Amino acid sequence: MRLYYAILSVIAPKYAAKKAFALFQTVRIKTFKKREKALYEKAKYFKVAHASQEVDCYELGNPNGALVFLVHGWDSNAGSLSKFAFQLAENNYRVISFDLPAHAHATTQYTNLYDCKEAFIRIVEHINPQSPFSVISHSFGSAVVSTALANSSYEVDRLIFLTTPNKLIQIFKGFKNFINLGDNAFEIFLKNAYDIFGERVEALSVQEKIKTIKYQNLLLIHDKHDKALPYKNSVEIADSSRNATLISFEKIGHYRMLWEQQVVDATLGFLKEKSIREINEAL
Repeated sequence: MRLYYAILSVIAPKYAAKKAFALFQTVRIKTFKKREKALYEKAKYFKVAHASQEVDCYELGNPNGALVFLVHGWDSNAGSLSKFAFQLAENNYRVISFDLPAHAHATTQYTNLYDCKEAFIRIVEHINPQSPFSVISHSFGSAVVSTALANSSYEVDRLIFLTTPNKLIQIFKGFKNFINLGDNAFEIFLKNAYDIFGERVEALSVQEKIKTIKYQNLLLIHDKHDKALPYKNSVEIADSSRNATLISFEKIGHYRMLWEQQVVDATLGFLKEKSIREINEAL
């Protein structure tokens, strides 16, 4: 593949950019893990219209409880956050989760940040919260949440990012280097992204989006040795955001963290407005 894109970037940079952009938006088809299936079997299922498709949504817990949205990461599914969903429900929260476009049972394989953030907005609109709500997101889901809620009128109580990207250009450059896309083709690639996002990728960052979200408190949880998303992302965001706290772990990985009880406990403690000292003492 690297040789293919290296040659194609020279002889047909526009076509190389087009092909690369389609690949960049492709969600891999993955087999559901056994522990992910429980959410689909036990949650109340509903759909929300979005663009030319419908988004699969799931509800657990007390319909009158404090509202928490769960947003999973790229190449994942709503079931990946089921440990959080079930324990939130046991603690009397109303939990709304969903599969991002092109993920899980979707019939298409292609999506992007803009498409996903629009889907999240549609779901929030459908639920129509009448008071501040909270959001727990993982990985790419944190970029979805920050982009969707930026400059919105929604009031958020607690934002919890279970790892996060920050400056999106770093992800784009990483993809460029991975497939060996040429410089000229990459410039066209970025123009294709601009045409969709309406913003230059070079200027897109989670830390800037957060500044325009009406939230009360932000918690970031990240493994210092995360191999999927650098720990420094959360450090940069915590340092530049108001009312932000970073809890660092080691040896919980990027995906495995979603099944670690200490991560769930820290999240629940934060939602229940425990102090960071109380949360750390309990871990």
